[in-house]
Amino acid sequence: MTGAAVPEEGHILNLSHMNKVKDGEVHSDGTASVTVEPGITLMDLKKEIDSMFRKTPVFWPPDPTETSATVGGVAAENAEGICRILYGPARDYIEKIRVLYPDGTVQEIGWGEKIVLASGKEMEKMDTVLGKEGITGIITELTLKLLPKPESLWGIAFFFRDTGEAGQFVDSLKEELPSCETAAVAAVEYIDRKTMDLIEERKPSMSKIKELPDIEQEITDMVYLEIQGQEEGIEEIAECLMEKAAECGSDPDEAWAVSGEAEIEKMHAFRHAAAETANLFIEGVRRTNKEITKLGTDMAVADAGFSEILKKSREDIAKSGLSACIFGHAMENHLHINLLPENKEEYEEGIRLLSRWAKETSTHGKVIGEHGIGKLKKKILGDAVPGDYLEVCRELKQQYDSVYRLNPGNIIETEE
Repeated sequence: MTGAAVPEEGHILNLSHMNKVKDGEVHSDGTASVTVEPGITLMDLKKEIDSMFRKTPVFWPPDPTETSATVGGVAAENAEGICRILYGPARDYIEKIRVLYPDGTVQEIGWGEKIVLASGKEMEKMDTVLGKEGITGIITELTLKLLPKPESLWGIAFFFRDTGEAGQFVDSLKEELPSCETAAVAAVEYIDRKTMDLIEERKPSMSKIKELPDIEQEITDMVYLEIQGQEEGIEEIAECLMEKAAECGSDPDEAWAVSGEAEIEKMHAFRHAAAETANLFIEGVRRTNKEITKLGTDMAVADAGFSEILKKSREDIAKSGLSACIFGHAMENHLHINLLPENKEEYEEGIRLLSRWAKETSTHGKVIGEHGIGKLKKKILGDAVPGDYLEVCRELKQQYDSVYRLNPGNIIETEE
């Protein structure tokens, strides 16, 4: 689905049994580190960390909501997750890696080690692997940086009966995000009505979210916020958020307010169901037409209001005669718009729409966010992918894997 791990040719190298936690230690500043193999899932990593550091509770901040994702996969895409506005990308929490190169050599790499490409460009050696979708080397071990767990976690889902009001709420947060010394907003996530409908349809079979209340049909939009820190600070921020939401038309009495790790996990599961149900929709269509694949955006538009981006996206989708679900990271205008074609004609129209969006975004935003380029997507994005990034990837490929043994077709064409 992201990063295009499935090869177009050759063999699959399965690292799922390399799933051990090797060791860990607590540091004097309250942080900790743990060394793991790449095949461990986020779900199992959390369990192991909780068990290993019971006296000093810590966690690994990158939080893609797909808990079956592996740490190696998260590193290979430099994924971020929904709490990105507080914690940033995965690379900030990877201290060192061990890499197996195509020529059979093994190296341990840490921050501060530089390489110079043939073009003369200098870069961190860690960045030759992190976020490069497996085209330069195979990650066989990672040492992760862990942070102290926040004292408290709160989640609030605000509901709106008008998309314009939901957009206005997000724009008000972009102008001034409530904060204090002891707590901070970690996530601001948007979910539209179509996405909610897909989730509601499958909710009874999803154990983690089936007990959540049904969402009234009059609701058009949902904005989920997560606050982390000390209880007193969280309460202060939550009060500000409630006031802002009410000013934008959201009824505070309808909001979902939860606290504690277990309840927050349910909200993360609900947010993950947005992507999961969109994928299941496409999977159902593929049973009758194998040519249809996932068509989703990973673009972030800079210097624009969220309301503006949301309105334009909806208008473009309507003009194309397509159906879509819209969700994603609201503060950065980083929406994951999943088109839902039901036949080949709609699929081809969807490709044209994504290509147009990519060209428009390339002039004032990021065409590639956290899902990587992979194989299928680069054919859609075309010239919109930044040329300087592609050039770096070509140079890295020539330097580390000139025979294109690893993940052929990812990011750049094999014949290049």
